[in-house]
Amino acid sequence: MKTTIWSMLLLFLLAGKLVEAQDFDIYPRMKDENVEMSSLYENTQFKEYQLLSRNIRMLDMAYAAIVPGYVHFRAKDYTMGYSLLGTRVAAYAGLAYNYSSMNKINKSILEIPTLGSEYKTDKVIFYSSMSIIVSSYLFDWIHGKMRLEKKQELIRYRYSIKLKMNQLTQVNYPNNLSPNLSISYRF
Repeated sequence: MKTTIWSMLLLFLLAGKLVEAQDFDIYPRMKDENVEMSSLYENTQFKEYQLLSRNIRMLDMAYAAIVPGYVHFRAKDYTMGYSLLGTRVAAYAGLAYNYSSMNKINKSILEIPTLGSEYKTDKVIFYSSMSIIVSSYLFDWIHGKMRLEKKQELIRYRYSIKLKMNQLTQVNYPNNLSPNLSISYRF
């Protein structure tokens, strides 16, 4: 009885710590990140501002497990997101095929690895579907985060040069406005 009480007390203490740990984050946000207004170049588009303010967090990892291509959609890489969606739906279709074929012979889908060589096609479909689901999830998470960071770097690079040039002209000639004209020709 005494061990039961101690184990229940330990369980409640651990459960309290687990509730606190649900806000666990690998990529922590800095304090007042949402309050500080960053200096933007006047020609920054809203789409670029959205990309700059997005981070991939642990919660997005869970969403990517449920919604195929989620991280790529957050990074506004729609082509890759829909490609991942299509491949994972095809893998789910393979598992649905396995489920229906195993139902016909009164077996569970989990029994496929233990079946004989006469079910070789079902084994191949099962293993390939499972590997596609896992690999597309990992690809979405790793590649999508890399794509978002690369887009953010390109936007920061593009506009930081323009911001620095504007600041230089304001420091050197604060009251002078100089008219200018620029012509660009692309072919």
